[in-house]
Amino acid sequence: MASKLEEWEIKKYWEIFNGLKPVNNKLSGDKVSPVLKNSKLSDDKLSKIWELADIDNDGSLDFEEFCICMRLIFDLVNGTTPNLPSQLPDWLVPSSKAHLVEANKALFTQNQPSRYSDSEDEDIYGPESQFDWYISPNDKATYEKIYSNASDRFGRITFDSLNGLYHTLKNVPDTDARFAWNLVNPRSSETIDKDQALVFLHMLNQRENGKTIPRGVPPNLRATFSKEVPDYSLDSHQADIAISRPSNSKQSFASNYLDRIGDSGLSKNAKGTDFSATQDTDWEEVRLKRELTDLETKIEQLEKENKSKLTERTSVLNGSQSNTTNKTLLVRRELEQLLEYKQKQLIQDSRSIDFSGVTEDIDTIESQVQVLEQYLETKRNELSDLRTQISHAKA
Repeated sequence: MASKLEEWEIKKYWEIFNGLKPVNNKLSGDKVSPVLKNSKLSDDKLSKIWELADIDNDGSLDFEEFCICMRLIFDLVNGTTPNLPSQLPDWLVPSSKAHLVEANKALFTQNQPSRYSDSEDEDIYGPESQFDWYISPNDKATYEKIYSNASDRFGRITFDSLNGLYHTLKNVPDTDARFAWNLVNPRSSETIDKDQALVFLHMLNQRENGKTIPRGVPPNLRATFSKEVPDYSLDSHQADIAISRPSNSKQSFASNYLDRIGDSGLSKNAKGTDFSATQDTDWEEVRLKRELTDLETKIEQLEKENKSKLTERTSVLNGSQSNTTNKTLLVRRELEQLLEYKQKQLIQDSRSIDFSGVTEDIDTIESQVQVLEQYLETKRNELSDLRTQISHAKA
């Protein structure tokens, strides 16, 4: 399995994603279902694929999650991998959701918000900071609203694009906000992407609630902020992902700011479902390619078998099979001896035949022939007389 999503592959997934008419750049289960069912995979496998792809557990797939879903399906259909992984490999985890994957792992293993206890992390955060890196679904929804409103068409935001937010935060001084910005922006770029923005907003939220901003970020996030791999951007609006349902967060973080900008970045669910563009998924093409490969393999095996049989026959004709030849000669000799015996037996039987009976039969047949010849002569005479009478009658 290639440990990378190729650019052509991402573009193809983007075409399929757009063809399914996403709402707020997300696809519901009903819209994705025809594509999944068309793969002919079992329901258990499709359920597992959905579970792996829906990283944020919101019941729908954004474009990044859709790419994960499609790649897992294609690998199974194409026979690249026989089984699904128990968890997403690192190369398939989008940078914008790396923190969610880490949080889910922490929840799975500890059943509580993620905490770091090694010496390096202890030095970074300090035992008294009580900083919580876990981002709850409600907090994430709030952060995504802010991010969606502030990001440009490439999914990037600048520090100044959030000035309206900073003015609503009473417990976050400008120095702390800039320090948090530098933590998520180790390359000192003018803009940051979505995953950096979500962590940055989480730091501001924690600071607003009285917690201390840490002096560093966990190693996995540090690597994510530096590499930003894989890159799902196609120079489109696909990064401007918004949440299709409002947040019920109990936190008051940025509530005034959100009230001011409104929910213009959100839209209602589209009515109806259009499944007309689900045929361009190449499942059938992949399946036919597999069948063609299997047929070519079988043909190759048959050709090898035929070649082997031909070689064996040639060897027999050339006398290389000495054992077979000797056996054939032995059988031939036995048959010749049997023929010789039958001929001798026939000669002996012919000498002992009684010809008297045959002579009597011949005499009887000769007498019968004479009688028949006399009868024939009589009939010929009668015929001649009849013809004479007919001639006189006509005259």
